[in-house]
Amino acid sequence: MSDANLPSAGPAAGFLAPGDRPAHDAMDRGGEPAPVRDLRVAVVGLGRAGVAHSVMLASLEGCGLVGVADPRRAARAGLRGMGFAAPGFPRVERLLEKVRPDAMIVCAAQDERAGVARAAIDAGVPLLIERPMSRTLAEAEELVELAAARGVPLAVGHPLVYEPLFGRVLDIVRRETLGPLRSARSAMFVSRVFGPHPRRGPDCLDPRRLAGGVVAHLASDLLFLLVQLFGAPAAVRATWNLLYGEVEDELHGMMTLPGGLEVGFDSSWSVPGYPHASTVLELEGRDGKLLASDEAIELELRRPTPGYPTGETFVRNAEIAAPARFDYGGEALWLHDAAFLRWVAGGAAPPNTGAEALRAHRVMDALYRSAAAGGRAVELS
Repeated sequence: MSDANLPSAGPAAGFLAPGDRPAHDAMDRGGEPAPVRDLRVAVVGLGRAGVAHSVMLASLEGCGLVGVADPRRAARAGLRGMGFAAPGFPRVERLLEKVRPDAMIVCAAQDERAGVARAAIDAGVPLLIERPMSRTLAEAEELVELAAARGVPLAVGHPLVYEPLFGRVLDIVRRETLGPLRSARSAMFVSRVFGPHPRRGPDCLDPRRLAGGVVAHLASDLLFLLVQLFGAPAAVRATWNLLYGEVEDELHGMMTLPGGLEVGFDSSWSVPGYPHASTVLELEGRDGKLLASDEAIELELRRPTPGYPTGETFVRNAEIAAPARFDYGGEALWLHDAAFLRWVAGGAAPPNTGAEALRAHRVMDALYRSAAAGGRAVELS
């Protein structure tokens, strides 16, 4: 088994018991999400994420983009210049009043998401919020509670769990193919920040407006996958590097599960060689090892299990079924949006409900508190 550049994780006993596993699988392995029909969807926030979701919506059968909102006139004009005819509004309240969508995707700035989400929930509109769902944990808890009280579907943007390759990893772990786990390490890297953050403008990383740096913007998606794989940790400890500003550019963490297993977590957006976000998982159990990246799964087993023989198995991403109808830098975003809209149309709840995302948000908050305290262990209730 080849080695990966990951943080160390000490040996431990214990594994997530079958009764404690998350209720929702990442995808129905039998095929693509059921077609979504007659849904009127709006997008709030027209940065990179908002435009990407608009493209996805245009490719979903029976789904119509009926309105967008962004306070920036240039952003609304830019989307129209791309060929989208949906009416644009400077405020979400005006959009809700005039358009009355069946669902909404919220890609507003992090410090504005909670307010936009409250407006949608008050109007009874199901919503998918980009990660993180709010700037603070308290706001996230309030939104999940409010949506549950009003009976409004709430999901959070965590597309990594929809990647077919990592869906295969979920299956392997949940079937205990490796046996009781002894070590687990993970990493997510991208090459994005290599200089001081601008003090003004759309690229400003102002800690007063953000939940955090690389973890909040990027690696919280890996945190969500880890919580789906193993459940929530009992305690975490972390250190960070603030290389170019007031938010972290790198964070190195260790999460201790209730059974004792330690899961290493490494993230950076300031390393060269990663033009696109790259994820790696390395697991070792009593019965074998697994190394998974965006390109492939390398499995080495000491005993045969259903679907996998003794010895080495190499599964390339290209060999895994591709159920999405539209590929936008990978299948995950299309499957992610389709699953949310299927839920809105009456289908099963997706894995990335607000309640499930809140578990990962709590882990992120604990990692930040630990790093701010110089690596002190922080317990999670």
